Amino acid sequence: MDRIDTDKYFLEIARTVAKRSTCMRRSVGCVLVDSQNHIVATGYNGVPTKFTHCLDSPCEGAFSLSGTDLDLCNALHAEVNAFLQLRSDDVLTAYLTVSPCFSCAKMLANSNVKRLVAAELYVHEQAINLLNQADIEIVIT
Repeated sequence: MDRIDTDKYFLEIARTVAKRSTCMRRSVGCVLVDSQNHIVATGYNGVPTKFTHCLDSPCEGAFSLSGTDLDLCNALHAEVNAFLQLRSDDVLTAYLTVSPCFSCAKMLANSNVKRLVAAELYVHEQAINLLNQADIEIVIT
């Protein structure tokens, strides 16, 4: 049996984390990994604690196209939820099922994330440009 490489391993975990999403539009998972390849936080997109899940009562943005009407959606993004759990100041790699939106890219640029591995490219091209300016290595697999 062939052993999968580190990037594929953590992306598979991000895909599993995404299955906890409570957002109707898209399920996204994020895994933050330190320099020793230890998972330090995970997050998925969903509404704030104590809010009704979008799966049970769709928010205004539930049926909007991907990349649009983000301010009509009640969900916090997976990256935000992962950073809310984070208790590490080590250099990090972020594994995402989808590359970040512009708002999350700004948060990543202001963090210790130095590498980002995503399974899919999101529609916000300016987010990639911002991550490049922040010298974050980007891998889309």
